Amino acid sequence: MAASEITLKRLLSGELPLDRVGPHLRHACRRALLSGDFERMKMTAKVAVGELVRMGELLGVTIDGGLAGSTGQGPYCMVKGSRRLIDLSFLGGEPIRFPGSAPAPVSDPPVENVHVSAPDLEAYTGMLGAMEQAQDLEIGDPRSGEKVIILTSILRLLQRFMPRFQTFIMLHGNEPVPEDQGRLFTIEPDEATGGWLSVRTSGHSVWIPDPEELPGHIRKIGHAQGEAVPPLEQRPFRRAVAVPLWDPGKSGEPSIAPRESGLLFLVADQDLGRDPLLRLAERLSRFVTRRWLHQREVNQRIHVDGLTGAYNRAYFDSQFPLELERARRSEIPLTLVIVDLDKFKWINDTHGHQTGDATLRMVARRLREELRRIDHVCRIGGDEFVLILPDTSQEAAQEVMGRLLDSKFSTSVSDAGNTIDVTVTFSYGAITFPTAGADPLELFRKADAMLFISKDLGRNRCHFWSSDGDHLQLLPSDTGD
Repeated sequence: MAASEITLKRLLSGELPLDRVGPHLRHACRRALLSGDFERMKMTAKVAVGELVRMGELLGVTIDGGLAGSTGQGPYCMVKGSRRLIDLSFLGGEPIRFPGSAPAPVSDPPVENVHVSAPDLEAYTGMLGAMEQAQDLEIGDPRSGEKVIILTSILRLLQRFMPRFQTFIMLHGNEPVPEDQGRLFTIEPDEATGGWLSVRTSGHSVWIPDPEELPGHIRKIGHAQGEAVPPLEQRPFRRAVAVPLWDPGKSGEPSIAPRESGLLFLVADQDLGRDPLLRLAERLSRFVTRRWLHQREVNQRIHVDGLTGAYNRAYFDSQFPLELERARRSEIPLTLVIVDLDKFKWINDTHGHQTGDATLRMVARRLREELRRIDHVCRIGGDEFVLILPDTSQEAAQEVMGRLLDSKFSTSVSDAGNTIDVTVTFSYGAITFPTAGADPLELFRKADAMLFISKDLGRNRCHFWSSDGDHLQLLPSDTGD
């Protein structure tokens, strides 16, 4: 193994204070080290060094008097808060330049004429870090397509790479925002009726020279959590602007009248002037809107069934345990329903798959129409759907299922100049937490058993699980039973 490779591995495995950088970069360094690829390790080490320089965790020094075992050229750096000297010359390329003007003291080994060089690599590594973090979309959690989750992740990204500024988003309306989101918030109606918020025309930007005119939520927030920085009202000088934040709408469908979803606030610690600050804030607002659209569409491709627009099996597998845990913590009921189209194979065999696809799209649309916004419609198989009904007891679920059994599910499909009218019915199996258990797999199996009974007894009906084996059966009201 070459000496440079050994030095590089030592750098990534302990010499650099990687515990002081973000988790994404730490993971990248760990993956590069495990790969054993010299060029990958070298590039990752350069990015890590640049990020540590930007954060002020590495102090740059150069050596004019020479040092045993070195070339006398540098670059050298010291880890902040330690006496450790690191030689980075083997990384190659242009010398790393460090911000600042005061020399960094070195006691051991002896160094003469130590001075700090000017910034250079900082800009590139900051940009690379921003690009890396911008690609880490939070797509594993099915909730990652929600507005609050998306906007919170964008604010974290902006704050990470704009340390001179603070960004906040105030959403209009009464959309619930968890208190721990920090920089994303809504305001109470009484605050919205006072000051400039009550007279601002929708779509207009606002210059805020006095911090007392900022919403109370912003005045209480300091820098990122964990940093020893005083709240805004205790800091010496700042200027702020508020610009409209536009809802991204749907990709490929230009909006004739863009809807203002909220306000983006940009707060600066220095007097940068009204117009430059407004231009920067408006540019950031456009970035947020584009990013919002992009992340929402990525999430949709992952969690939404391409044919019907309903959620897919991957979404159900992730969301059902989440909803079950939420029901358990809140001590509220939850109902799970498995839905199967009756005689769907006959539709495909008789009228063709085009008609079958149109039928599935109609079914997904009608189910969403009949249910609440908080309910989840998932397609988990060819003609099989699952309904997750949060905060729904068995009695409430019986009303829902009675309505679905009495609803008409039909569509018209044109085929070779002929119009085909298709009407379908369903078999349902339902089960309610907590009376039926608390394990997701157990609940699904019991609901599936109820579905089998519904199909076995003639279809177009629903069975609710009961612990005593006397399962409740619901039929359409027009059967007369």
